Amino acid sequence: MKKRMQKLTSLIMAASLCLLTACGGQPGQNQGNTPGSNQGSTPASDENNTAQPGNDGQGGLDFLNDAEGLPETLDNPNITIVYWYNQDQYKYDTSKNENVYDPVLEAIPYFEEKYGGKVTVVYAAWNDMLETVLALQKAGDAPDLFEVYDESMYSVILSGVVSPLDELTTDADYSYYSVDKSLFSWKDSVYAIPLKPYAFYIMFNRDLFDLEGLKAPDELFAEGNWNWDTFRDSCKSLTKTVDGETSQLGYGSYGDTILSFMYANGGSLLNVDTANGTITSNLNSVETQNTLNYLMDLKDSFVYGEDMWGWFDNGTMAMIRGKEYPVDLPFEVGMVPFPTGDDYEGKNLVVYPQAMAVPAGAKNPEGAVAFMRVVNELQKEVGDQKEANRIGQENYDMIYADDVKLVYAYDKCLNDINTTIATIVNYINDGVPAATIDANMEPEIQSQINLMLGN
Repeated sequence: MKKRMQKLTSLIMAASLCLLTACGGQPGQNQGNTPGSNQGSTPASDENNTAQPGNDGQGGLDFLNDAEGLPETLDNPNITIVYWYNQDQYKYDTSKNENVYDPVLEAIPYFEEKYGGKVTVVYAAWNDMLETVLALQKAGDAPDLFEVYDESMYSVILSGVVSPLDELTTDADYSYYSVDKSLFSWKDSVYAIPLKPYAFYIMFNRDLFDLEGLKAPDELFAEGNWNWDTFRDSCKSLTKTVDGETSQLGYGSYGDTILSFMYANGGSLLNVDTANGTITSNLNSVETQNTLNYLMDLKDSFVYGEDMWGWFDNGTMAMIRGKEYPVDLPFEVGMVPFPTGDDYEGKNLVVYPQAMAVPAGAKNPEGAVAFMRVVNELQKEVGDQKEANRIGQENYDMIYADDVKLVYAYDKCLNDINTTIATIVNYINDGVPAATIDANMEPEIQSQINLMLGN
């Protein structure tokens, strides 16, 4: 992961050079494992296409009738997308589980039928999307859309890889999901259009809670009592030792789970002010300091990293972040959002924001924005129900209830974010006080911020 972030920085620097020299054009404009990819340009509307207009029983293009801002025709109906999800992999995944759903791929035939053009997908592995976009820009053949994520969002804006969309989008493009338009902006210009955020939930072993006589997390959440106190009680009650060796653990996840706990407490790693174009470390905030101290109190009940899978699958871990539905395990599972922190209130759902951006030099930004409207209308029409089918309607209704708010941040845009997170996790495991963590990490974080901002 460290190499990945170093590569991103070098790519962004290359992008700046590219835009100043060979690329020309106007200035300005996901997480882990993803399906494999094929390099090269491939027409999307071929025999591998899993979606056909109307094949979900939605009446062809009728679902687009009320889509705000969607043009009836396009002067140029052809667009090119750089995307990570290979059609062959998607076809395989949906053959194994009919509720796997990708609205970007599924929108292609609907867009082509409506406008009579061709959507070409250039497949690139998740880590290679930006490199692919830069290569196409340098060759004078920039694509029209590609996915930006928490580690690349502000970097691609600041380096001029992506174009502002103010003249092409409306507030309706940011009204599909409960995310703030400013998240996709910089100094009052907007640069990306959101996809549906990915929900970060905790899966738990219901059998272990029953055996311990503990109320299940989803029951506590329904009561409004799923908070740091009840999570702490669960973790400590369900962490067991035999002859001094840990035999059962309360919770496991990758290191960046510390950010999810920060968000659920109203904190974050960085304070990103997109209106003023400033980024500062947020480690010294009350909410983040309290989160670090809270996680320190639970360090003996946590495991970070790949070892979590063995613990959970063997029935010796109570809760985990990252296990996907459906599961085939010898025990009953449930799901619940992250617990609300002491400095926050209400029910919340930590999510991973996702978006699509238009690269500088794109031939058809108008078509790209129209395509995104089809994507988000299709998600609303079909994708939400697919998600409900996959995780269970009762779970879906629980996490997306009217009294549950989405909490999130784009605060992983540092050059070496994964090393930063790993260092903080090591400090937590060593029992280093939160104030000391801030004092030790602030200079390094500020140095990385300066690098990104070009200071």
